[in-house]
Amino acid sequence: MSEKTEVKPGRTKTRSAIVLAGGRGRRMGLVEKALLEFEGKTILERLLENLFRVVDEVILSVRDASQKEKLVPVLEKFPSREIRFCFDTLDDAGPLEGIRAGLLESRSEYSFICAGDMPFVNFRVVDMLFEKAEGHDAALPRWDDRMFEPLHAVYSRKLIPEIEKAFEKGKHSVLAPVFQMQDVIFVEVSKIREIDFKLRTFVNINTIRDIESITGSEAKREKL
Repeated sequence: MSEKTEVKPGRTKTRSAIVLAGGRGRRMGLVEKALLEFEGKTILERLLENLFRVVDEVILSVRDASQKEKLVPVLEKFPSREIRFCFDTLDDAGPLEGIRAGLLESRSEYSFICAGDMPFVNFRVVDMLFEKAEGHDAALPRWDDRMFEPLHAVYSRKLIPEIEKAFEKGKHSVLAPVFQMQDVIFVEVSKIREIDFKLRTFVNINTIRDIESITGSEAKREKL
């Protein structure tokens, strides 16, 4: 992959991505899911390759310094890229605290948020979400049944105070502060399907079976 970020003509504002890598992978025996490997690459490496096609910096939101040290070897494969870490300051606050920490660390007005176990994030979809979010508070994918993809969305820094208000009320759902913002753009999944027909961009790895399913389907495809 080329180390050059794909920047559309006329784009001058910086873009950031925040990867929520702090999960403990309980369903996979407490392994670091971002370091799971298939087809010769870790999930994190695949994710970074895709994100750097359309963003200027990536912030890895992790639990602590010990987890950071485990991920550093992957970052060494991207020597010319801007990659930084942030840490939770609240205990047991879930992904919402990781988002808050990442947005505080971000140097951009808009940041793409995703989980650290999503190996197939489609950079064209990310690019579209940034474009949809411009001038608004957020761009959030929405399914036909009104389910949402809050951990595959672009948010402005306006989400920070809404997260802090949610914490004050004892709310830890990611959608709680999102729905308090006044100008959220909902992007129908049918629109995303035009770019990524199989919607692999939303795939996340939760179990060993997920990895086996992905590698198995890829192997079948090669035989055809």
